Amino acid sequence: ITLSILGAVARWLFGAHKAPELDADGLPVHPIEKLEHAPNNYELASSISFILPLVEWINRLEDVPVLSPFLGAKDMAHWWTPDVPLGIIFRMLNKADFWLHSWTGLRIVKMDREGFLAKCRVLDKPKYKQCPSDNSAEGFRLMLEACESDHISATGRMMLNQLMNGWIDTRVAIDNYVRAHPEVQDVPIKRPIIIIGCPRTASTFMHKLLAQDPALRKPHFWELAIPSPPPDPATYDRDPRRDLVSTGFRSFDAISPHFYEDVHRHHYFGVDEIEEDSVLVHYAGVLAMHGIAFKGDSEYAQWQKCPDNKEAAYRVHKKVLQILSSRYPQPVQWLLKAPTIHSCFLKELLKVYPDAILIVTHRQPVEVLPSWCKFVLSPMVTTLWRHGMKQVLLQAKTREQLELFERIERAIAEVRATSAGAQMFDVHYKDLMADPMKIIHECYSNFGMNLSPEAKQAMEHYIAGRGKGGQSKHYGKVTTAEHASFLDHAGLDLDEVVDRLSKASAPPHGANGKTQERANGTATKANGNAAAHNGAAAGGNGDGSDRESRNGAALNGLAAVPT
Repeated sequence: ITLSILGAVARWLFGAHKAPELDADGLPVHPIEKLEHAPNNYELASSISFILPLVEWINRLEDVPVLSPFLGAKDMAHWWTPDVPLGIIFRMLNKADFWLHSWTGLRIVKMDREGFLAKCRVLDKPKYKQCPSDNSAEGFRLMLEACESDHISATGRMMLNQLMNGWIDTRVAIDNYVRAHPEVQDVPIKRPIIIIGCPRTASTFMHKLLAQDPALRKPHFWELAIPSPPPDPATYDRDPRRDLVSTGFRSFDAISPHFYEDVHRHHYFGVDEIEEDSVLVHYAGVLAMHGIAFKGDSEYAQWQKCPDNKEAAYRVHKKVLQILSSRYPQPVQWLLKAPTIHSCFLKELLKVYPDAILIVTHRQPVEVLPSWCKFVLSPMVTTLWRHGMKQVLLQAKTREQLELFERIERAIAEVRATSAGAQMFDVHYKDLMADPMKIIHECYSNFGMNLSPEAKQAMEHYIAGRGKGGQSKHYGKVTTAEHASFLDHAGLDLDEVVDRLSKASAPPHGANGKTQERANGTATKANGNAAAHNGAAAGGNGDGSDRESRNGAALNGLAAVPT
């Protein structure tokens, strides 16, 4: 706080007498317009890294038996212990902010509205527009409004303020870099392999299995977070940006001591891990996981679902890939995955990547919906919420994710019915788990790709390291009873889930025979749906307490049906 005050005084003393700099259009020039290298989105964590040991030491006090009853240990259900195991400093901050706002309408932690809106106005300038439909600035403005919702905690606002400013800064730096190095736009992105489909369908396993092929370029977390300047292949493993992002990760451990332990139960990630490329559309205001933290009826949520403005997001996406590819031997073939984003906006994606290879992963949706909802309600999202909101929003968030699954199934069915359907290759969960290498051979053969001996050996080694069926050591098994129990607590009937998803995945009316044949996943899912209904019928016809037994019976019915 002291440093911020001194900085503000210094800026006033040395800058107040200066007239604002204007650009060619006579508009004020914002400092971020001079960025060419992407900033560190974790700069706040880096600047206060010297106090992280103190915060971590205070967190460890909660594990001391004598002190834990007073501090609210993370495994005790005290009223002040939130749904997410935050450190005591951040729990106190959230409580103080909540009560202050309840009594006075004031906040301890506020979003920097004026500063953020000034950055949004930069994106409104013509030179930062990606295409005529680009309204990224409006998306960011609506995002700011969504952050002011009562269910977002003080810690959540602090984290979102940092991330959102970093996304806009990075977006502007990307455009500035490309403008200063126009040759980057000539870098070809040929036949990117993009994994789509509903989440929790073994898409991560397929992604990391294909990533063993040394001929494919895979994005790592650190380069997605700080994409410019382009990494040099000769120094890739020693790039200093890895340490900057690692410092940011450490700050999450200070905020929530078991953050990574809890999140890794659902999705393993790290600085040097191959990661989903969804962050690249964050730079255009289109959020994936972070967007789930906002309420589904917010104006931002409606903007995020609208496909009309998503071509701009994929143009930003492509610019980043071109930057990251620019120092590599050409052409570069990328391996990408962001199912919850790419699957919903396939038509917009194909405008920018018309030759994309689309690998569609399938699994019984009624099996993966509970798994995905548990991930949605993991600390990845709930760290941003106030205490008690997880249970309050459980049913609403579960229904929002059911709607997301519908959108995914419908978007894939619509594209499958077009000529782009020939660019799809279907991967079914049980087939992939039974014989991963058979699926890989079929996939490479389907697209005329060469599976080198090095790639084949690396893939077989990866499969052996994960154990039978490709099960990762990071993820635990989930039982049918747990799925049924979750659906019951979320207020969902399985027959509703089955009915809505089977309708969404049906081929559009008038689809040709080839499309019907290619949509074999839809037909098999329909068989699974019938079995689910049969199981549900056997489980009882009541409501309320009967729902769990019906859901459990239905899921048992699905267990006997091939995916």
